[in-house]
Amino acid sequence: MELKVGVVGCGNIFNLAHKNALRGMEGIKVVACMDLDESRAREGAREFGARPFTSFDEFLDLDLDVIEILTPTYTHSELAVKALRVGKHVIVEKPIALTVDEGERMIKTAEKEGLYLLVGHVRRFDKRWVQMKETIKKRNILPMHIRKAEVQNLPFPKDYWYWDENRSGGVAVDLGVHVTDFLRWFFESEPLSVYAVGKAIKEEAKANGTFDHFVMMIRFEGGKTGIAEVSWAYPYPSRYGIFYHHVDIIGRNGRIRYTPLDTPVVGVAKASFEMPRFSPLLSTFPDAFERELRHFFNVIRGREEPVVTAGDALTALRIAEKAKESARRGEVVEVWRS
Repeated sequence: MELKVGVVGCGNIFNLAHKNALRGMEGIKVVACMDLDESRAREGAREFGARPFTSFDEFLDLDLDVIEILTPTYTHSELAVKALRVGKHVIVEKPIALTVDEGERMIKTAEKEGLYLLVGHVRRFDKRWVQMKETIKKRNILPMHIRKAEVQNLPFPKDYWYWDENRSGGVAVDLGVHVTDFLRWFFESEPLSVYAVGKAIKEEAKANGTFDHFVMMIRFEGGKTGIAEVSWAYPYPSRYGIFYHHVDIIGRNGRIRYTPLDTPVVGVAKASFEMPRFSPLLSTFPDAFERELRHFFNVIRGREEPVVTAGDALTALRIAEKAKESARRGEVVEVWRS
């Protein structure tokens, strides 16, 4: 069964990851690309021999099986709910939504319509983390404390939507949900409480009244603890594409440590010094997006059970949302407190 796919949002994540992942994938056909920017819609559609659209309502009138939502976070809920209500399965980039309330609305709509809502927590499809989790199981490591950091230098100007917390959720949500989901995935335990501290380091963060460096200390069931550090403020030149992961897992029966800084930096000297980007997204290798989308399409076909659910994505967002509350209040916040 060939699935007819429509893509909404032909910007950064489309061009860096989804475009190449979708191209040549068996069993799907991208028939339409929609973007408010007509030139981006046309350019995206040209990649697949698809039709370009600038109107979401006109786009929804098409005979589509699946809609991929690759737009800024604050638009996810409205677009997904509209798509679900007209009978389309939805794949949406993380975070699931800007707020937990919006995410809950999306999930309830999908359940009511009997359709799939699948959220792109791509770290779960990255071979590094899958292999690490398998090793933990095989070696019976029994993790009790995990420190996971994801840090970069956000290269966008201060008027870009990422810096507006009312549109992106800020670094605690946009980058933070990757780490909160990672901790819950590895611990296989539910979060209980969180204490968080945020800093505004770069001028872009200060101008927008938001944090660009954020640390969460999360208590999980079973006496497990996690430290999540996320940052847009690391002082590396943006053109180097630096995006580092640091993972330190301490278990009852062993320890696992991983960081790209464990390996030598490779430099190329030409007219200027460069560090090659072996992946367009150093945070995740491109084949992870291919595995993610192939899995999601198989879920929609009824061939596989989802390895990450919309409920998982909502919990990752809930932790980040409570962490922001903790940073504002300067005290520990219970994750499940109403």
